[in-house]
Amino acid sequence: MASLVGAFALMLSSVFAHASTEPRFCDPAKIQEYERANNIPHLKRIHVYQFGQLTLAGLAVGDSDYRYVQSLARQYGVNDEKSCTWYFNTGNAQAAQAFNSYPLPAPWLASPSIAKKYEQILEGSFDRAPSNMLTCARTQHYLAMGCDGMKHRGPSVFAAVLAYAGCTPQHAMQIANKIWGSNFVAHGTREAIAAVGAKYAQENPQGAAELQTLMTTY
Repeated sequence: MASLVGAFALMLSSVFAHASTEPRFCDPAKIQEYERANNIPHLKRIHVYQFGQLTLAGLAVGDSDYRYVQSLARQYGVNDEKSCTWYFNTGNAQAAQAFNSYPLPAPWLASPSIAKKYEQILEGSFDRAPSNMLTCARTQHYLAMGCDGMKHRGPSVFAAVLAYAGCTPQHAMQIANKIWGSNFVAHGTREAIAAVGAKYAQENPQGAAELQTLMTTY
């Protein structure tokens, strides 16, 4: 455990060193400037953002009718088989079949332990799996994601995506908390999960740079 905590601390310190180079959308105080209205009904706890060429949505996928989640994607011209939507829970079998399914544990464990589990489960989903977020951003200019209630798992991965795109894990965590609330997820735990996205960015700097460019170019 000591070595795991040490490695986690080293990863965070490396990421924080680049805080001055963050894109403008990483400022928690300005996140509302990027929000778009949503006119698709029956979508729970939804927030949609326009970052450059990328539409990024977070919502309670499992607590929403999957057909309306698909309608949201179609509204933005998405023709991807899985609607460029990621589902992180197990409460809705239809959603698990319709979308990219990556069931995650609730983020209650100690920060390094839960971050490691998220890293293992989400492996490849950002930029290497046959259906991945980077490809959706590149070809469809759209990403949507969430868990059942969009309180614990979903906002944490949303933060990880922001960190992959160049935000510090701290700012990514603060943005997710500002939008959906912490809902008793410890700030350190959500920040540790966000740091998983930063780790993926370190492993694939070209992919991370591509996503950041998409999110900052209009």
